[in-house]
Amino acid sequence: MLLSIASLRQPTFNPQFFNLRGPGQSITDYVSAELKARVGYVRRKIRIAAKAAAADHDGADCLFFTLPEFFWNIPWREVDSEEELQELTTAYLEMVTESVSSLMEDLSVERYGKIVLLAGSCATLIKIGEGEGSYYDVINYLLAVTNKEYEVDKPLMSMWPKRNVSGIDFGEHVAAEDGFWFFKLFDEFVIKVKDVSSVSAEHSYFAGYEDRFINSLVPGCPFGINVCLDYAVQREGQRDEEVEIPEVKIDFLIACGMPFDDDKQHPESVQFSIRNDGMGDGECEVVKLEGGRIVAEIPSVEIDDNIYLSAIRIV
Repeated sequence: MLLSIASLRQPTFNPQFFNLRGPGQSITDYVSAELKARVGYVRRKIRIAAKAAAADHDGADCLFFTLPEFFWNIPWREVDSEEELQELTTAYLEMVTESVSSLMEDLSVERYGKIVLLAGSCATLIKIGEGEGSYYDVINYLLAVTNKEYEVDKPLMSMWPKRNVSGIDFGEHVAAEDGFWFFKLFDEFVIKVKDVSSVSAEHSYFAGYEDRFINSLVPGCPFGINVCLDYAVQREGQRDEEVEIPEVKIDFLIACGMPFDDDKQHPESVQFSIRNDGMGDGECEVVKLEGGRIVAEIPSVEIDDNIYLSAIRIV
């Protein structure tokens, strides 16, 4: 099976293409404007990649398109208060899903071929409890969606969350204690964040949800996802119950500061891994695996300044 892989290189730890928040602009209105701009940006990039893949990879069954970790997040410095932080979380949970869904509605299979979008991640903070015992739980989640499968007029969507929280996920941490990070988001506002998220995978399915990630969007090519730190610390098989098909043929590392590990023993079923990292200027790469080890890097073509396009063939 021939597959096209396209990755958008985009810095997300020190983002470069945000607008400044306007004086008096609400955090919800600011996020709404930012997401609208990014949807337009990504839509154009996917169209460019799909046309290039159709021309260069004749007969490919699907185009996978990836974005890096934190792609949808605005800088935390734009938040002014704890109330705005809660408002921001609500805005993300509603608007990011709508934004990703709208991308697939605009990219028909008939015109662009089959596309699976792995839409980077958005990190949100959910306050648990009140007073001195309160803390924040993290939902740093990736949405996967295809332009092929629909429920009436909405594309079906799966959510894969990062389980392990990094010490740089909300800016550099200022302290740590057993089981928690402490981050200073803005001014002197410090939050206590649980270092392991309690969130599990979900899939939207006919007006409800299943508690698993659907990774059979391309028949014959089950795929897996690691979000950043999970790649380094998660044990093999640890989250198999959250995935429809555990024995994956390709694996995606969606990250911000997590390189591939040549010495790591990967699952033996994995034939290729694809990394999209938002640290620095961003970095995208595709590698081939044999017997659980990385053995070669797959060349890519850079198009439109920051799209990296490769072809892989799985068996």
